[in-house]
Amino acid sequence: MLNDSFAQLVHPNERVDTFIREDLKIIQSPDYFAFSVDAILLADFITLPERRAFRYIDFCTGNGVVPLLLSYRTTRPLVGVELQSELVDMARRSVQLNQLTDQIEIMEADINNLTKPKQLFDIISCNPPYFAVDRTKDQHRLTSHAMARHEVTLTLDQWIYKASVLIREKGKLYFVHRPDRLDDITETLLKHQFSIHRIRFVHPKVSQNANAILVEAIYRGGRQGVKIEPPIIVHTEENEYTEEMQAIYFG
Repeated sequence: MLNDSFAQLVHPNERVDTFIREDLKIIQSPDYFAFSVDAILLADFITLPERRAFRYIDFCTGNGVVPLLLSYRTTRPLVGVELQSELVDMARRSVQLNQLTDQIEIMEADINNLTKPKQLFDIISCNPPYFAVDRTKDQHRLTSHAMARHEVTLTLDQWIYKASVLIREKGKLYFVHRPDRLDDITETLLKHQFSIHRIRFVHPKVSQNANAILVEAIYRGGRQGVKIEPPIIVHTEENEYTEEMQAIYFG
């Protein structure tokens, strides 16, 4: 239950989802694209420096779930960028709900319009639109959903290019995407001087093909070779979370 002051942050037709491991509360609405397991796995995949200061920004932050999850692993400032004003509002209220306004900033901005900062970022993450507009016939009827899932306002090339503008040399880019875009992803990363360092494939079940990939790429870091890490299996054949997924969700 939320006390009265926090309950005021939740609007009608919204719900509050709780992550048990971090006791983290996320405001969500059925009218907008809710975060999925992809965002949770992305946050878990990101490596944060333990001893040195760093600058971090999350593209396509949605309702802010990735920086919110990372806030429990670091005291460093975290920034999320989102285009849709309604999602920005929800993300900011989730930050307030978790009393993290001193650590997390949610910016309302078009990633295409971001300019090179005086101090570059060390880490950039992104849970981007997955589907090229001309590759899909069944876009969601809600505009907010279409923008979250399809490259309507932001293409693969655009956000990777913008990451190259904002990140320092040898900085790390983390993102989640679809395996069937791997050719496009590799080509676009190389075009903008990123090299893939780590990949994890995500499978719904051990018997099923991967439906997501987690990628760590380094900017101007040279060719260090690609590490293909053990796959993540989300569910057992009995439709229960695997031990690894239970650890990610519940600790």
